Amino acid sequence: MAIDNLMVVAFGGPTKECCGKHAECPGQAFCFVNGIFGDNPARRARVDEVVEHYKFFGGFSRFNEITEAQANAIRAELKKRGHDLKLTVGYDHWMPWIADQVAKVDGEFLVMVMTPHQSAVSWDAYLRRVTEGLEKLDESSRPKWAGVVEPFWNKPGFIEALADRVREAAKAINADLTNSSTGLVLSAHAIPMSLVKTSKYVEQIKETAELVAAKVGAANLMVAYQSAPSDSKIEWTTPYLERAIEELKDGGARKIVAAPIGFLCDNVEVLYDLGVEGKNKADDLDLPFAAAEAVNTHPAFIKQLADNVEAKLNELTTR
Repeated sequence: MAIDNLMVVAFGGPTKECCGKHAECPGQAFCFVNGIFGDNPARRARVDEVVEHYKFFGGFSRFNEITEAQANAIRAELKKRGHDLKLTVGYDHWMPWIADQVAKVDGEFLVMVMTPHQSAVSWDAYLRRVTEGLEKLDESSRPKWAGVVEPFWNKPGFIEALADRVREAAKAINADLTNSSTGLVLSAHAIPMSLVKTSKYVEQIKETAELVAAKVGAANLMVAYQSAPSDSKIEWTTPYLERAIEELKDGGARKIVAAPIGFLCDNVEVLYDLGVEGKNKADDLDLPFAAAEAVNTHPAFIKQLADNVEAKLNELTTR
């Protein structure tokens, strides 16, 4: 059987479509955030806090829209190379759900995980949803899962796309990245320290950051983490974004460029944590600040992911 399907899986974000969980809709952002926290009443204060971030941008997210644009661009690039794959996209935390989308696959398929760094709450979780979707199906109607496309945290095309976004942001405030007076903050989502021991997440973040910094010739780099719960009683990866900005100023930085290396699209976490909270902190410290765009559909990034899919197809078909 030929591999003729590509399934793209990602975190997801709230769209204008109602999820139907409640008889009276409390708002898509609430359902989305509350679902992430497992419908836990004890986390209601944190849920409400994050919902306000979504309301700041209208109550919805462009996450799914951008992810689907990325997926379609990858498919188009592969088609130009002679690989005409059917495309299915599913999400872990919003519709269409990954497990439900598996049932729509007809034939043999590859899975591409749309997160650059591997952890139990992202990469592993999305793949578990694929397994759950397969287990719901009768064996006679179950598509064949051929494999997973290689991760890309250190791949040249991903690094080039990130570096390009950093350069664009630096240009916006006339910042010289090669001078230590410009602080470069490269951020990723914080994770509980308990998960650090069970994954390569922090190690991969560090490698991505170092490769991007080398690509742009950055003289003053800090890796930071964002989006950690403000009410958590457990330890998360640090330093947090705002603290990193403070440390860079204390070390002599006079301008700050920040870029999201752990996110693939301009979702609300990127737009709020960097574009609002990060900028507010820099403003408080009287530092010119620019937040870089995520890689989104940057051509180098799309080409890299198409390369990865093609490499996996070749590997499986030549066995």
